[in-house]
Amino acid sequence: MSISLAGAGARRLLLSGLLAALAVPASAGDIAQAFEFGGAPQIRQTAGGYAVRDEQCLDPNVQMAQCQSCPMNYDQGMSYDQGMGCESYMDCGEGVCCGDPCCMPCCPPPAKRSFVFGEFLMLRPTDGDVAHAQQQDGLGGAGTVPFGTIGTADIEYAPGFRVGGGVCVGPCSAITASYTWFESNDSSALTVPNIAGGGGAVGSLVQHPGAALTASTGPVTANYGVDFQLADVMFRDVLLSKSWCELNYSVGAQYGNIEQDFMQNGAFGGGGAGAKETRTNIEFHGGGIKAGLDGERFLARGLRVYGKLNGSLMSGRFNTSYRLQNTSTTADLAMADWKDNRAISLVECELGVAKVCCDDRIRVSAGYLFQQWGNLVTTSDFIQGVRNDNYTDLSDSLRLDGFTVRAEARW
Repeated sequence: MSISLAGAGARRLLLSGLLAALAVPASAGDIAQAFEFGGAPQIRQTAGGYAVRDEQCLDPNVQMAQCQSCPMNYDQGMSYDQGMGCESYMDCGEGVCCGDPCCMPCCPPPAKRSFVFGEFLMLRPTDGDVAHAQQQDGLGGAGTVPFGTIGTADIEYAPGFRVGGGVCVGPCSAITASYTWFESNDSSALTVPNIAGGGGAVGSLVQHPGAALTASTGPVTANYGVDFQLADVMFRDVLLSKSWCELNYSVGAQYGNIEQDFMQNGAFGGGGAGAKETRTNIEFHGGGIKAGLDGERFLARGLRVYGKLNGSLMSGRFNTSYRLQNTSTTADLAMADWKDNRAISLVECELGVAKVCCDDRIRVSAGYLFQQWGNLVTTSDFIQGVRNDNYTDLSDSLRLDGFTVRAEARW
């Protein structure tokens, strides 16, 4: 009996010593409390970029069912199985999910406060093609009919870029700025059709009819370009944050410039001897407000799918000009200059996949981009307005679509 009592006392003494050895001091308890369910710092890309460590970013109502994706690696591959047991986030390893109330990164890395990015664009303008000439039987007037190919200036894919950066101004928000540049150009040539007995010619579809020019008996060439620049400053913040997804909103201001240039040249008859050139220029400068949403669905090993939707309204002025000239004599055969104040719209949508790595310091993404410019004066509409001597309701849209590849660095 005495041996049993002594053994029980020893066990109680051993247990008391073990509990004393495992007692958590107040300072460590405060740290541990920060990782309790509903208040754990969430490490992820927040509005601006940009891994933050702040309990304000975590939905306190998150359910434990949302934590059952372990051992999924959150963002850049940090595991969830070490709890507070590691000395630094570099000690985090891969393994089964820990028994914590919610699976959070074991040791959070330092928050990233700034970022820069570069983006390559490959875009193609659509709905802005210019039909400028046609193969025909006859030089013009009665009896002349289309007879062959329609010459169209149709721009294909062209490169551009977007650069920018930002800085975090809160645990879940950032101020960002970006600049976008794009230039495109297309050349078109149309030759005389081969018609039995002769009579083949190339007629212009862009010359003013009052100039009384006849068709060209030689080739007709054309060049057409669409260029734009955008610059914006935005405030970006978290709208919704879960363990498996995030939704951000952004508001700010944007400046926009879009320019369209067209030129046709050929040896048309009438209007004096020499080649005739038709040239147009349309340019818009303006600024206004911009707002958008962007979201991500987190996957394993730093992968995610993302989507972006942005819209802007810019108020400004269109400056347009039309010239029909004999390039040999420099005589102007027709000319028109027109200005119009108006507001235009720009909607941009992007879908793609992304990967973060190197402890959230590097992010790369690739996606499909679609733009629609609304209420524009397009080249085709302006030329028809000049030919018809009517500049009322000149309004059309221009669309661009293509691919984007982006790299981002955070620190």
